[in-house]
Amino acid sequence: MVRLRPGGRVRKVSVSLPEELTAAVRDRVGPGAFSQYVTEAVARRLELDLLAELAEQLETEHGPVPEAALADAGAAWPDAE
Repeated sequence: MVRLRPGGRVRKVSVSLPEELTAAVRDRVGPGAFSQYVTEAVARRLELDLLAELAEQLETEHGPVPEAALADAGAAWPDAE
């Protein structure tokens, strides 16, 4: 998992974003927190990508989760989606 270190080194990069998206972020967080907001979003996406890769690896090594186990989990947490 990627962890953000407060005060860690940073590197300035240039990215292109749709105007509507940048405006929505600036409206939400203001100009001073734009980079932090984008950094947190990228870190979250990277975590999700790594989890998906792990799930794929586990399924390759151990096979799919049995339907009975999925049903048991669904019964234990009926509000989970």
